[in-house]
Amino acid sequence: MAERRHSFYLLTPGPLTVADEVKQAMLHDHSPNAAPHSALTARVRRYLLELCNGTETHVCVPLQGSATYAIEAGFHTLVPRDGKLLVIQNGFYGLRLRTIAEGIGLPTAVLELPMLPLPTAADVEAALDRDPAITHIVVCHAETGTGILNPVDVIAEVARRNGKRLLVDAVASFGGVPLDAAALDLEALFVSPNKCLESVPGVGIAIVKQSALEAAEKRSPSLVLDLHDQWRFLEKTGWWRWTPPTHVMSALATACERHAREGQAARLARYRRNWRRLVDGLRARGLTTLLPDAVAAPLIVTVHDPDHPNYSFQAFYDALERRNIVIFPGRLTAAGTFRIGVMGDLVESDMEVILNAIDEAFAELGVPIGMAVDDESVVPAA
Repeated sequence: MAERRHSFYLLTPGPLTVADEVKQAMLHDHSPNAAPHSALTARVRRYLLELCNGTETHVCVPLQGSATYAIEAGFHTLVPRDGKLLVIQNGFYGLRLRTIAEGIGLPTAVLELPMLPLPTAADVEAALDRDPAITHIVVCHAETGTGILNPVDVIAEVARRNGKRLLVDAVASFGGVPLDAAALDLEALFVSPNKCLESVPGVGIAIVKQSALEAAEKRSPSLVLDLHDQWRFLEKTGWWRWTPPTHVMSALATACERHAREGQAARLARYRRNWRRLVDGLRARGLTTLLPDAVAAPLIVTVHDPDHPNYSFQAFYDALERRNIVIFPGRLTAAGTFRIGVMGDLVESDMEVILNAIDEAFAELGVPIGMAVDDESVVPAA
C-alpha cells in the first residue's frame, strides 16, 4: 500500500494540497512598506511575466482578494463603457465570467455553447458577425467545472483577424498549461496563486498588455479595483496602494521558487501522470469519467456518480472526509458528477492513496465496485 505523504488531502480545483515549505513561508511577518516585502513583490511579478513570455509586452498587477477580484478589476479597467464584451460560455466558469460582466453593468454579449464540442473559429466568427459592437472577448482556459481545456490559440487568431481584444481567465491553468501572452497578443490574463502555482489563496493577479493598461488611466469606476492605479503606484513606490496580504505574498514567492526549480513542463508532466493514474484507477473500478481523454485537461478528473441506491455524493464525501480527503461535487454544467483535483503537491503514489480511500469509502457505503470499464467515456455533442 502506498505511503501517505500528507495527513490531509485537499483535492478540489483550488485551493489545494500545499507543500509544507510554502506554508512555512507564512510564519514570518512582513511590514508591507518595508524593502523586503517590496523586493518580494517585485520578484513574483517578474517571474509570472517570464512564465507567459510577457516580460517585454505585459505588466503584472497583483490585487488583494481572490482571482475573481482581478477579473472584475480587469473588466472595469480594460473594457470601455462604450465597448462590449463577448463572453464565451461553455461551462460553469464561463457562466461566472458572464455573471461578473453583467453584475457590473458592462455591455455584454454571450456565445453560449455546449460543453462539447470545443469552441471553433466559426463559432466565434459568427458571434462577432451577429454583433459588430463587440470590442473584447473573454474565455476561460481551463474549465475545471467539467475538466475541458478551451482552445485559446484558436480564439486568439479570430480576435486578431477581427481587431478584437482577448482576455483569458487562466485562473486554473497558469503555471501548468503554457500560454504565450506575447505570441497570442492577449490583452490580459487572470491568474490565481492557489492552482498550478501551488500556493495559497488571497491575491488575484492580472497580467495585462502594457499599452492597454496605459490607455486605461481613470477608466475604472471602482477605486480599489483600478488596475491602472494599482500598477502605477507599484511602479512608483514598490508598495501596494492598500494593505497587502503579506503572508500570502510570502507563500507565493516561495511557491514561485519551487515552480522555477521544477519547471513548467515538468510540473505539467507530473500532473499528467497523476491524472492518468487516477483516471485509469477509477475506470478499473467501474466508474466512468465525464470527458474523453482527448479534450480533458490533466488538472482535474470529473466522474459520473455511481448508479446505485446506496450512493449519494454527500455520504461519499463524508466517508472520504473521515479519511482526511476532501473532493468536490460537480458544477451545474456537470450535474450528477464529482470532481477530484490532481494539482498541488501531489505525485503518482498519492493517487494510490486516494484510490485506496475510495475503495474503503465505497465499501463503507455498500456500493459495489470493481467491474472494469475499458472504453473512454464519450460525451455527446448536445
